[in-house]
Amino acid sequence: MAPPQSPGAVSEAASPSSSSAATASTSTAPAAPTTDLPPIVKNDPARTGFDPQTKWWVNYFKILTGQMTPEGQFHYRESRTTANEAADCKRCEDWRDFALQHSPTVRFLREKVETLNGRLDKDNVICRRCPARLTEDGEIHRQSGGFSPDHGILICANEVRDRSHLEDTLAHEMVHAWDHLRWKMDWTGDKDLKHAACTEIAYAKEP
Repeated sequence: MAPPQSPGAVSEAASPSSSSAATASTSTAPAAPTTDLPPIVKNDPARTGFDPQTKWWVNYFKILTGQMTPEGQFHYRESRTTANEAADCKRCEDWRDFALQHSPTVRFLREKVETLNGRLDKDNVICRRCPARLTEDGEIHRQSGGFSPDHGILICANEVRDRSHLEDTLAHEMVHAWDHLRWKMDWTGDKDLKHAACTEIAYAKEP
């Protein structure tokens, strides 16, 4: 998932700027658009027991008393992340700012990106809500972050659990940013899968 456009991209320019059934993408490098995913499941209150028109606590009571299906619980969770979006993003931004200033790992990677004429800071490390997707095959698709050469790094504010999780996600995406600047990564062409695999392996080797 590419992050929304931000004021500065990671570049070499003069002014450098994805549960039990879940497919949990801790964080991902950009990939070519996927067109073969099964259709997304939309909520039907009569089927799931989740009614977005009622109070949140009524729906929560349904969960506690077994009156809501797992599908309904997914849609309930999504409704709560939407309602809490502002608070989640504010908390994410506070954790991001702390990591950029005080995390030894993040500061090290930030310096390495700068040696390649790149820039990563609060202007292009963006916190946003990332909607999850429930597809007809029963899979839940989530992610906690992503990297885009054109926009920077996205941190999914509704998916990061704590400051440590955000730091790990941010460091992961910063490795992708460094790989992009150092090795001229091809994210969308014929080599995109090989390059994405290499950068994921590079991060996995980090202590």
